[in-house]
Amino acid sequence: MGFTQGVSGLQAASADLNNIGNNIANSQTTGYKSSSTQFADIYAGARTGLGVAVAGTAQDFSAGSLNTTDRNLDVAIDGGGFFRLAHNGTTEYSRDGQFQQTKDGNLANSSGALLTGYNVSNFNNPNASASVNAGGTPQVIQLPSQGLNARATTQASLAAALDAGSSIKSGASFNANDANTYDWSTPNTVYDSLGNAHSVNMYFTKTGSNQWQVNGQMPLGSEANLATSVGQTPPNGGFAMNLSSFTNAAGNTPSQDGNGTYQFNGYTAKVTGATGSAGSYSGGTVTYTQSLPATQLSFDPSGNLASATPVSGTKPGSLGNSQVAYALDPQNGSSPIDFNFDFAGSTQTAQSFSAGNPSQDGYASGALTGITIQNNGMVTGSYDNGQSVNLAQIALAGFRNENGLQPVSGNAWTETADSGQPSLGTAGTGQFGDLRGGTLEASNVDLSKQLVDMIVSQRNYQANAQTIKAQSQILQTAVQLG
Repeated sequence: MGFTQGVSGLQAASADLNNIGNNIANSQTTGYKSSSTQFADIYAGARTGLGVAVAGTAQDFSAGSLNTTDRNLDVAIDGGGFFRLAHNGTTEYSRDGQFQQTKDGNLANSSGALLTGYNVSNFNNPNASASVNAGGTPQVIQLPSQGLNARATTQASLAAALDAGSSIKSGASFNANDANTYDWSTPNTVYDSLGNAHSVNMYFTKTGSNQWQVNGQMPLGSEANLATSVGQTPPNGGFAMNLSSFTNAAGNTPSQDGNGTYQFNGYTAKVTGATGSAGSYSGGTVTYTQSLPATQLSFDPSGNLASATPVSGTKPGSLGNSQVAYALDPQNGSSPIDFNFDFAGSTQTAQSFSAGNPSQDGYASGALTGITIQNNGMVTGSYDNGQSVNLAQIALAGFRNENGLQPVSGNAWTETADSGQPSLGTAGTGQFGDLRGGTLEASNVDLSKQLVDMIVSQRNYQANAQTIKAQSQILQTAVQLG
């Protein structure tokens, strides 16, 4: 027996103790994967071995437990995959999902590595909807710094429940100021391109068996301290919209009923509280309203909507059995509101009037108030105008040989020839697990097992030391005999 075997045993046991100590030290490190020392015996053409060598270190990539943190930028991978990070020109991979937003709108971990994925396109593009399309090489996630611009309404809908027992009226006699000329009304909100909300009041009138007429009006505001004339020479007051602009555009003067109501190109001006007569008022107030062309709703014998069509003229235009096209001009500097209105789901039965599921896709401008991470890795921004917009999607990476990865500081790994090239994708697809927002993956170190392994490794170290001591004693005896 020589010293070689004992010395190699000491070195191997020491390496094992180092590995166990590293596991214990990282037992609370988020996403840390425990490792174990692998040993191999040494032979050199002899029946008696020359000791032991450290063959390598194997990491256990099994998942750690998931712990809820309720922090919006904490995220855990529930299944396979690694976060893909850009760090000082190097691509790293990690299971540590503790991120924070930088001043530049990136998502970074505590080491400064930046999370990569797929960024939003067409954010605040008035001609296209914002979208996140996964594919290609992931980029550093860059959250938009600007607020969400206002969006004008392009689609609106209402499923009206109409009372079939209502009496038939003449739709031609509709007057929003006379409740006897319609059966029911309900408000609907639309937004202009500047983000201003406008209430469009829809009036429903039963005009025949299974036939209803819908009239719409949008109040535009009022103008006080009326100038001395209305009609032939309309006023030019402080209100952004006045009669003269419409008279000039139409090339004629508004029609009037002699009682202070003027009609022109779908607009109504109502003069109240003024002195004088038609064509010459002073004081008082003029209130402006824009009217939508009438729409005819037809129902089948079961009370279900069969069609929605314009009563006359080119507006609204027919867009199918349930949709019509409307146009409104708020006269406040915004673009005209051109939108489709869908009456799908409207019914006419023996029921009370009600407005079911009114909706529209416009909104005011908004500032970012929070970020959440969805199960599919989508990073969603919440804005104070009530809108939620997808801003980016986190990319995940996978390897055929995870043990071929090279560990680096910061609880991360880098690609090697042994690991192979990464496969890329998104959460919930293929080999990749879902992401859990507000959650972190704990270290998978089993502390009890590590303590037991440490005792065993310490005993192995002591036993190898005893073999060296015994060999030393044998040599000493041989020297004494000489």
